[in-house]
Amino acid sequence: MPAARPSSSPPDHRRLEADTDPAPPPGPPPDDDDPGGPGGPTLWDLPPEDRPREKLLRDGAHTLDSAGLLALVLGTGRGNGEDALQLARRVLDELGGVEALGAATPEALQTIRGIGPVKAARIRAAFELTLRSGPVEPPAAPPPPDDPLTDAIERMRGQVAIGERAVLGLRPQEHVEPVTLALGEGLGPRTRLGSHLARMLGEGPGPWWVFVVRPGGEPRPAEREAALRLDEAARLVGLHLERVVLVGGRDAWVLLGDPA
Repeated sequence: MPAARPSSSPPDHRRLEADTDPAPPPGPPPDDDDPGGPGGPTLWDLPPEDRPREKLLRDGAHTLDSAGLLALVLGTGRGNGEDALQLARRVLDELGGVEALGAATPEALQTIRGIGPVKAARIRAAFELTLRSGPVEPPAAPPPPDDPLTDAIERMRGQVAIGERAVLGLRPQEHVEPVTLALGEGLGPRTRLGSHLARMLGEGPGPWWVFVVRPGGEPRPAEREAALRLDEAARLVGLHLERVVLVGGRDAWVLLGDPA
């Protein structure tokens, strides 16, 4: 019986790196003692809008920490449950920081578990481009606000973590800290208007500005309707409600009151 003929071309066992990390494996992520990856949140623990790529595109590269920037350069993790962000943290930790990373040769980089020739080349190319670009000017400071409403909107953004929802009350003429009316929710048909009004009444009759802070997007009809219901209820209990403002991402809309 004739022997089987070998295949004309041997199978290619090389792994081609993708643009994004593979889907997370089933089960919990590795813990701090797992040699496959360091501690800290994984990419999949972060809300989509807080992951390095999305945050860079939305807010600029200067808003990322070193691990987030390196994760984007690496592109992928190890494929064993250690994603690009975890790998980036471990590389920086093993080398001792960004300066050591920039000075490392491709050969030295490849001694780190999870860094092969492709990732080593990416890292060296990123630093070489930085050297050729010359000094980088820091981002320009935002212009000072023109009016009290703009100033108040910026204050409200600073009160809530990115991606979080909240309803905040502010007495603009009192120069006091805003009052948290609700955390983790916005304004809509199920809003407990009575509790919001009681909280404001406990602080004083006003005038009040109410800010609804949530991830980006234009006002929804339900939010506008809830703002009108809040205004009607405020009048009944003697509260002076001047404005209801939606703050979504970089934009803001006045749902009730004078937009100027």
